[in-house]
This record gives sequence, structure tokens and C-alpha cells, in this order.
Amino acid sequence: MSRRTQENIVAVIVLSIFIGVIVVSMDFGPRARMIPLPLAIFGIILTLVQLVWQNLRSTDELQMDMISVSKPALAPETEAAPVQPARDKSSNWKREAAAYGIVAVLLALVLLVGPIPAIFLFTAGYFLLSHQYSWKAGLIYTALFTASIYLLFGVALGMQPYHGLLAPLIDSFG
Repeated sequence: MSRRTQENIVAVIVLSIFIGVIVVSMDFGPRARMIPLPLAIFGIILTLVQLVWQNLRSTDELQMDMISVSKPALAPETEAAPVQPARDKSSNWKREAAAYGIVAVLLALVLLVGPIPAIFLFTAGYFLLSHQYSWKAGLIYTALFTASIYLLFGVALGMQPYHGLLAPLIDSFG
């Protein structure tokens, strides 16, 4: 059996699972199918794109050996970089603690102000503190991301967001 045939079989199985989700979710109430139905439709679209993409390309482009990793060729005038010593265990637990702290900050923001403002504050903070983007580009990407989340859940799915523990305090100022 060729690799393309194997990939087509897997794609058809995934496609049938998404179709099954649509069939099963039709027995749900209108609010209960708000999540599985759009996700299954999106999955079907992506699976069909995958099927078309993998069947219109040559078989040589589809071949990939995940085990073999080729070493990049060094320029003649450059030497190989010295081997870095392994990180000590003290830096590993510090990095893990920082990661847990980041998750705790996100959860605290969601509890205090709700998910939409928390997404905006957290994403903007991440982009600005990590210097992933300039402050201007970071704020633009943050605003676009937050708007897309709001449009998906607030407008398209009609879900009422949690307004956070600080909502009564904020409402008293307004």
C-alpha cells in the first residue's frame, strides 16, 4: 500500500469522525450544539483541504523521514560552536516555577476581570514583556486576537461571558 493511500485512509477516517460528530450533535438542543457543530464543520473543511492538498502534489514532496536529521553544512571559514554545558537543575525548577506563575496570573485575571479583558491584558503583557513584537505591533495583534475571541464566543455563539469578581466594583463607578 502506498504512502498516499495510507494518508487518504487516515483522512477519510478523520472525515467520518467529524461527520459522526455532526450527526450525533443534531440530537442535542440548540445551545448544546453550539460548540461541536462549528468545530466539526471546521474540521471537515480542513480535512477536505488536506485531502486535496495531498492528492494534487507529487509523491516525492510527500516523503519525509522523521528519524533522520541532517546536520546543516558549516561555512568553510566557521568552526563548530563549542558544546554548551547542560543546564543545572536549579535553573530548571526556576523556569518551571515561572511557567506555573504565568498560568496563575492568567487564571487570576480571568477570575478577577473575566476572560475577554484577561485575554487582552495577558496577551498584551506577554508580547510587551517578552519583546516578541514592538509595542505597537503587539497591541495591534492583541486587539485583533481579543476581537476575534469576542466575535466567536460573544457574537457568533451568543455566549454570555463571565464578568469577573470585580464586575460589581467596576459597575459602581459607571
